[in-house]
Amino acid sequence: MNIKFLDYKVVETKFNPSEKILNFLENMPNMNMSQCEDIIRFHPFYLEEGRDFFVLFDLNLKSRDNEDDETEGGIFSCKFVARFECDDTITDEFKHSNFPKVNAPAIAYPFLRAFVNNYFVNAGYNPVLLPTYNFTKFSKSNN
Repeated sequence: MNIKFLDYKVVETKFNPSEKILNFLENMPNMNMSQCEDIIRFHPFYLEEGRDFFVLFDLNLKSRDNEDDETEGGIFSCKFVARFECDDTITDEFKHSNFPKVNAPAIAYPFLRAFVNNYFVNAGYNPVLLPTYNFTKFSKSNN
């Protein structure tokens, strides 16, 4: 089956700046994958019919000091949907394969990283680089 990355859409963003969240974001490139499992969630989803499938990334960054108080602690959250097209009908076998759970998120993640970086640069803040993420290791640790 041939699969093609088509596009992505940012369907929701929320940013409430604070010194704490900006310091947290500045240190993100130094974080390792295990520190990101609670802030970067993703899963594939499918239409009832058709050849397209999607990967939803839910990025939810809060200052660790005040996770309950967004006004003082600050927040940046983003829902990011990547769309893929298959040249054949999507089967249950495909849904349970590694491609939608590992490969597709790995293909889309650089676009999410670029969006977040550009968002902050265009808003007048320092660049924010999400850490690199090993989707294969993530998959193995969740099995």
